[in-house]
Amino acid sequence: MAKKNQKVNEPAVAYLRTTNLSVGDVLDIASSGLEEPLSRVETFRNGLEKKSFENLKELSGLDYNTLATALGVSSKTLQRKDVFDTTQSEKIYELAELYTLGINYFGREGFRRWMERPLFTLGNRAPLGLIDVSEGLDLLKAEIMRLQHGIAV
Repeated sequence: MAKKNQKVNEPAVAYLRTTNLSVGDVLDIASSGLEEPLSRVETFRNGLEKKSFENLKELSGLDYNTLATALGVSSKTLQRKDVFDTTQSEKIYELAELYTLGINYFGREGFRRWMERPLFTLGNRAPLGLIDVSEGLDLLKAEIMRLQHGIAV
């Protein structure tokens, strides 16, 4: 009896992540301004422009109030700013770094869901509740890196 070939109609490529987003893409900054630590220092001292913030806001899907809390300013201040100060620019960069890492791993919607869901590894806290502190951002990046490398906690 002849064996019948079965064909799978779903392409395997559909399951591969093709996102290769960079922080420079998110903030709309030339990569030369972000590649080296001293270049980043100068970029932060010169201040990130409003368009960098708006790009992050659009990508993250976060509202003004959430981003204002993360940056330590009022939402009115965010709406009025044209150029952010050094501290705020650093924080915008750190958030863009987190969102770049997360979206490249989970995809955009998957990362949004991950940010809202309480995680056992974070003491049953939602990642979104940790973005207002640099140490919280570091914890979230480390968590994503562990997932990327298949390290179970």
